[in-house]
Amino acid sequence: MDIDIKIGEKLAHLRKSKGFTQEQFASILDLHEDYISKIERGLRSPSVKTLLLILDKLEVKYSKFFASLDIS
Repeated sequence: MDIDIKIGEKLAHLRKSKGFTQEQFASILDLHEDYISKIERGLRSPSVKTLLLILDKLEVKYSKFFASLDIS
C-alpha cells in the first residue's frame, strides 16, 4: 500500500476518534476541506509543516504517529 494512503487513513481515523468532521477540522487548521479530504484519501501528501500542524491539533506526537504506521 502506498505511504500516502497509509498516512491519510491513519489521519482520518485519528480525526474521527476526536469527533471532528472534515469541515470542522479544516476550519480548526485554517485549511480547505477539500485539501483535508485529499490527504485522507492519499491523493495529496501534506508538507512536513502541515503534517506537524495536523498532529498537534490531534494531540498526537509525531514519533507515535509514525511508529503506528505499518510501513513495509
